[in-house]
Amino acid sequence: MTTSADKEQQAVIVSGDHGHGKHHAEVLIMSRDPEGPGGAGNYYNSLGVVDDVSDEDFDARFLALDPEMLRKEHGGDGIRFNGPRRFLADRFEGEAFDGGKPSMMGPLPMYLYGTFVVPDFDAFIAGKQTPYRETVSKRSTTWFFEAGSEVYELVSPEGTVFVMQSASLRVDPGNTVDRLPTLGERLALPEGWAYRARTLEDELVMRATYDSDPPNTVVLDELENNYQRLR
Repeated sequence: MTTSADKEQQAVIVSGDHGHGKHHAEVLIMSRDPEGPGGAGNYYNSLGVVDDVSDEDFDARFLALDPEMLRKEHGGDGIRFNGPRRFLADRFEGEAFDGGKPSMMGPLPMYLYGTFVVPDFDAFIAGKQTPYRETVSKRSTTWFFEAGSEVYELVSPEGTVFVMQSASLRVDPGNTVDRLPTLGERLALPEGWAYRARTLEDELVMRATYDSDPPNTVVLDELENNYQRLR
């Protein structure tokens, strides 16, 4: 697994414009924690890769990936597929490991962006990650949402705001970007949680740093839409 020291030596900046609605997906190469039920692993994401394939072709290629073949090629104790997804920020910058050289996940090139830490390895690999629970995502990224853009947020009972960074089509292939304004009607929100859509009066810039303290955290809803904590 890539370490913080590796990151300092190998990271380069990857960026992208016109990101809203962009297809992308993620493959997580996970290793079990030998001293507990949790685990951690490196995650590879196609965000920032320039391609000329349609959304439909990209989704089909991602859904056809073989986890056992990837595990044999890349190691780890298990593979978790995250996606296909649609990005929601207007543009982004991120630090990619391995000198910014994409790795091939089957036919799809992906950048190594960071480390993901989970409390329950078996549940995560089985696709049963508990929704509405914060999970550590160690990466260095900046999401830019332009003024006038609509953003979609979860608000916890304590008033903590989580901004959706990408929508998932894995659980519900009909969970398209145009349906996000009314997503709250389809979520089984825990008591005290709220979902809202709002139009930005000013640009929203959300930064995450690999070794930040407190760490960057995300939550998923039951449809696996991904929300980053707004700090």
